[in-house]
Amino acid sequence: VLGKAHEFFQICDLEGKGFITRQDMQRLHSELPLSLEELEKVFVMLDADGNGSLTLKEFITGFSECGNHGSCVELHNETMQQSEGETVHPLKSKETVSDDEDEELQFSDLMDRLGAKKVLDDESDVKQLWLQLRKDEPHLLSGFEEFLLRIFSQLQQADNEKNELECALRKKIAAYDEEIQHLYEEMEQQIKKEKEQFLLKDTERFQSYSQELERKLQSKEQELEQLVQKQKRVQ
Repeated sequence: VLGKAHEFFQICDLEGKGFITRQDMQRLHSELPLSLEELEKVFVMLDADGNGSLTLKEFITGFSECGNHGSCVELHNETMQQSEGETVHPLKSKETVSDDEDEELQFSDLMDRLGAKKVLDDESDVKQLWLQLRKDEPHLLSGFEEFLLRIFSQLQQADNEKNELECALRKKIAAYDEEIQHLYEEMEQQIKKEKEQFLLKDTERFQSYSQELERKLQSKEQELEQLVQKQKRVQ
């Protein structure tokens, strides 16, 4: 069993680093009767010091001690089946996929799970750092991904708050525009009313002036008539 555990460790450690990470174990997801969540639980149990990577000693020791856990039993049984003549071909469903394409798929999947595409316009800087850690410091990769999860979660929350504020602002602007329009209409009505009143008063003044002129004209006509009568009598 320990020999097959050693062999399984080497299958996970394709690059020959001397240790395996979560991602190394998750590569065998399609080859094992375990879900990604179950593989994660197995990894956590085997990772005695919690540093995000498994040495060969940790893997073998933990593998021999966690036999009572359901996920470990399935992994143990799968390993024993290989000892009966079956050969594990890791990533056989992706045997035509290059390492670069595999990394690209894993990073894209990570960004989808973190919801990064909703808050990042350019993922190149994050991808470069992720690839560097994956290559040089794989034991730090899980911590980096957890950090990204917190950051993207906060960014998403901030983006939601910004959208809510923008929506509230648009509503206030619409209400303000409506109030201004209402005031404008009231002002137009007031101007129209005052104009009508002014025209009415002006008309009344004109009529009064016309009547006064008419009275003066009548008075002059009467005076003229009297003069004419006097002249006739003189003749």
